[in-house]
Amino acid sequence: MAENNAPVFIGREALTQVANQVGKQIVMGPAYYDPELLTRLGIKVISGVKFKRTDHLLVRKGGTTRRKKVGTPVQNKIGFLKERELVAKLTWNRYKDNIDNYVETVFGTDGKPGGLYPLATEACEAILMSYAEDLTSNLFFGNMENETAEDEDLQKLSLYDGFHTVIAHDVADGIISSQNGNLVACEAITAPTDAHDSTPYDVVAEWWTKWDARLRKQKKVILHCDILRGIYIAQGYSNKFHGNDKVEYLKGADGKPNGNFIIPEMPKVEFAPSDNFGVGDRLMATIPDNLQYGVDSLSNQTFVKTHFGSDEDVQDVIFQVQSIQGTRLLSPLSSTFVMSDGSIAPDVVNGDYTNSKLVVSVDGAGSVKVNGETYTEPADFAANDVIELEAVPNTGKTFKSWSNGKTDAKISITASGMPMALTAFFSE
Repeated sequence: MAENNAPVFIGREALTQVANQVGKQIVMGPAYYDPELLTRLGIKVISGVKFKRTDHLLVRKGGTTRRKKVGTPVQNKIGFLKERELVAKLTWNRYKDNIDNYVETVFGTDGKPGGLYPLATEACEAILMSYAEDLTSNLFFGNMENETAEDEDLQKLSLYDGFHTVIAHDVADGIISSQNGNLVACEAITAPTDAHDSTPYDVVAEWWTKWDARLRKQKKVILHCDILRGIYIAQGYSNKFHGNDKVEYLKGADGKPNGNFIIPEMPKVEFAPSDNFGVGDRLMATIPDNLQYGVDSLSNQTFVKTHFGSDEDVQDVIFQVQSIQGTRLLSPLSSTFVMSDGSIAPDVVNGDYTNSKLVVSVDGAGSVKVNGETYTEPADFAANDVIELEAVPNTGKTFKSWSNGKTDAKISITASGMPMALTAFFSE
């Protein structure tokens, strides 16, 4: 009797466990999808938020201290308390995959309590990663009013109110204003006209001198801008000193430049250009942890659940993921926050939400070619793209099968617009 080498489904209970393990991370959104981004932008992550978190900010009255005069009583008001709310909103999505992607390796589980099933974990993570990516896309430009917009790109930015939206509410309420010192006009920063033009740096330096002196004296201030403004400022600074002095780019945890930079003349300011901030000439500066992203990680409405079988295929598995999240600017006071009067717009990436991210795994001695190139990392494909896969066994080894049940070494699959995971099984 021929040996049956078909991959074995890990079982419903085990797959549910895998979904739970992955889901606890996925629902953290940008804190999972791009934690280094939050770190370099000085964004604090708060977990355990229950739909609304309210903290009280003491707005102190200053300049009331006087020399003591015997017999003259002093009763000065300390200040007043202001509520700062973080409102979290419920979001959800459903993803369909196939049981054939969730198999044990030939070695069984990894031996840890409960079993992690490495291949199943990777496949589940690939499916659910797009959810975390969608949450990250709303970090600055999310606006719940976009839910009824006719523009599909705006609808994608309606999951929760992002930082630009909550700040716009503070501007509308008069909390952020030129009178309060946290809205300071700044000339538009454009590209240097030549190798001697230092205008971009001169403009941002002049804007910096107009901040509340207490903000300039903070131990650290993160200056947010778009990618182009960051490039222009760095070029302008180099031009200022005829190329002899340049900005100092900082390194991330991996030892590589992370995109942030500092300038000696503004020693406590760390420039943090990012695509997430948007596109435009607006500048924003604040202390670390003042921008906050909250997740209700304790709610019973935050979960990843699985459902097996559909009308199309009894082997289908449906993942439903839900989470509750929101943002806030904790302190808008001029001693901790300032923004310019420039404009900013979302850098909407058309297609990222409908692309298929292909993750290929190898079990055994061999490799996989994707469209003729050896697979090394996950790749993106547009919906309906035809993808050619070839399993290449090492010398003296044989190819067994793909995790979708196909046994031909060369196969073609069509990108569905959803993340996809596939495993090639080889003999050892």
